[in-house]
Amino acid sequence: MPEVPNDPKFGSPIRIAVIGVGGTGCALLPLLAVQQIAEVTLVDGDTVEAVNLPRQLLYAPGDLGKAKVSVAAAAMRAKGDEISWREEFRFVDARNVRDLLRDQDVVADCTDDLHVRHLIAHTCKEMDITLVTGAVHEKQVQVFTRIPKQHEAPFFPGHPAEEQEGCDMRAVPAGITTMTAALMSLRIADLLQGGDGLAGIMDLLDVDHGRWMRIMGPTAGELMDTPITPSRHV
Repeated sequence: MPEVPNDPKFGSPIRIAVIGVGGTGCALLPLLAVQQIAEVTLVDGDTVEAVNLPRQLLYAPGDLGKAKVSVAAAAMRAKGDEISWREEFRFVDARNVRDLLRDQDVVADCTDDLHVRHLIAHTCKEMDITLVTGAVHEKQVQVFTRIPKQHEAPFFPGHPAEEQEGCDMRAVPAGITTMTAALMSLRIADLLQGGDGLAGIMDLLDVDHGRWMRIMGPTAGELMDTPITPSRHV
């Protein structure tokens, strides 16, 4: 494990909270384990169920009924790296969200509840915490980064559509959540290396139709389906 850097952007040690240890969270954790991170906090109040096993690849039949955070943390500790894996066996809500996010440098939102995602994003903005969020809907992926002091207009203002709230995550293939986690991990790696993690820019993937768009938000003046150069301004 490389020495954890003393990055003035985050301070030292570098702490990341992963909220949601389902399909995307399970795929993200091994990718974080090889990065320069001192501490990862796993936040989830769910237990392992049989329906999770085809998609959430850190879990096995012998884990049924156990807390996901405990099983996932044990799997990561078994790799023998120097990261400290902390467990928070509880769901995020308005009463505990600030306590859970306190002292975190980066929050990786892997949840599948749109209302919880809104709460996490709002709290990260209030607390000046960097947020990397990955969402899936059927075979579509959205990945976005927001950094402190960034005052972008929302991509999708208003309430979610009925079909978005009704997405059955059990029908989402493991390949989709793994793809989401891979994109999130690349953004986190860039942040840890002093970059902006593509802040203010959204990756949109439609796997069924073979389309990948990288778009800038409404404050950029237009949505662009074109390459974005490193000289972009966010």
